[in-house]
Amino acid sequence: MKLIVVADDFTGANDTGVQLAKKGAKTEVMLSQKQKPSRHADVLVINTESRASTAYEATQAVTRALCQWCQPGEASPLVYKKIDSTFRGNIGAEVEAAMRATGKPLALIAGAIPGAGRTTEQGECRVHGVPLLETEFASDPRTPIISSRISTLIAQQSEIPVCEISLPRVRSGELVSALEQLAGQGNTMVVVDAVTDNDLELIARAAMSLSQTPLLVGAAGLANALPVSAWLTERRALPVLVVAGSMSEVTRRQVEQAKCSKRAEIVDIDVGKLLTSQAEDHREAVLTQACQLLEKGLHCILRTSREAEDRFQIDGLCQRHNLSRQQIGEQISRQLGLLTLAITGQARIGGLFLTGGDIAIAVANALGAEGYRIESEVAPCIPCGTFINSEIDDLPVITKAGGFGMESTLCDALYFIEEMYGDH
Repeated sequence: MKLIVVADDFTGANDTGVQLAKKGAKTEVMLSQKQKPSRHADVLVINTESRASTAYEATQAVTRALCQWCQPGEASPLVYKKIDSTFRGNIGAEVEAAMRATGKPLALIAGAIPGAGRTTEQGECRVHGVPLLETEFASDPRTPIISSRISTLIAQQSEIPVCEISLPRVRSGELVSALEQLAGQGNTMVVVDAVTDNDLELIARAAMSLSQTPLLVGAAGLANALPVSAWLTERRALPVLVVAGSMSEVTRRQVEQAKCSKRAEIVDIDVGKLLTSQAEDHREAVLTQACQLLEKGLHCILRTSREAEDRFQIDGLCQRHNLSRQQIGEQISRQLGLLTLAITGQARIGGLFLTGGDIAIAVANALGAEGYRIESEVAPCIPCGTFINSEIDDLPVITKAGGFGMESTLCDALYFIEEMYGDH
C-alpha cells in the first residue's frame, strides 16, 4: 500500500479515488473500518462518513482510520486527507487528527479544483470567482459555512497555527524552500493558493520534494496533480504457483517440459508423508522451498508425481494407513490446499495454475473462495478466471483437468499470465 486517502463522505472518496485509478492505480474504497483491503492495492480510500458528525466524532473517526497504517517506528504510506472543495464539514478537527495520527508537523492544504470552478485566491475559497460565503454552499442545511477565508474555517476546530502562501509565491520557484521553512516551525497548517491545474502540479511536486513529506490535504484536484511515482507501485510480472496434483501422464509431461525449458522450478511433495505424523514438518519444508523460489521471481511447481509408477503405489498407501482411495485423495487434497494457503500468505504471486479437479476445489476451499469467475480461455477446455472473495483477491487462476492439454500447455499458461502483467 503506497497511499492512504481518508475522506469524510462516500462520493468524495470516489471522486478522489478515480483520479488515481484512471492513471493505473489499483484503488479500493472501504465502506467500513471492518473491511479487509486486498494485499495488492496501490491506493486505499477510507470513508469515515464524518462530514456532518460532531468535531469530536470526526476526530475519533480519522484517528481510527489511520491508526493501523501509521504505527510508531514503522514506515508509513503517503497519507492524503480528502476534504470537500467548499470546505464543508469538520476540516480543522479532521486535519489536526490526521496530523497527530501520522506524526506530520506540516499539513499542506490545497482544496482547489480549477476544472470545477473551485479556486483558492488570497487565502479564500472561491466558486467560479465568487467568495464562498456569497454562494449557496454558505447555507448548506447540514454543514453551513461562516467565512470564505479558509484559515477562519479551520480555526473553528483547531488551534494549530495556519499560514498562507499566495499565488505569486507558488509560481515563484521558491515554494519548496518556503514549505521547508514552515515545516521547521513545529505543527503548522499551510493554505496554498491555486487557480489552475498547473498551480496544483507545482504544489504537488513541491510537496513530494520536501525532506519529509507533509500531510496532503485537498480534494480531487490535488489528487489528480500528484506525480504517479508517489502512489503507483511499479508493475512487474510476479511468479506463478503451479499445484500439479494430478498423476496423469499428460500432466507429468507438461511439468517436465516446463522444467526442461527452464520455465519453472519444481518442489517435489512426498504424498506418503502427508498421510503421517510428519505431515506438518513436510509442509513446512515444502513451504520454505517454494517461498524461496517465488521470492526470487521464479515460477514454482508443486509436484506430487514424478514417475508413471507412482499411480501404482496408491493401493500400498491405502493398506498402510487403512484408508480408502477416496479418503487418501481427500487427505492429500486438503494438505495441498493448506500448503497453497500458507504459500500465498507468505510470498507474492502473480497467479495460480491448478491441475486435477480434487486439488483445484481443495485449494479454492482453503483460500475461502465463494466461486470462480471465468474470464477467458488459455487453451481448449482450460479456463482462466478469478476466485470470488478469496484470500488472493483477483489474481488469475487457471484450472486444468489432469488429462487435458498438450505438452506445451503448462508453458503456454505461464506465458499467458505473464502477458496479462505485460498489458498493464
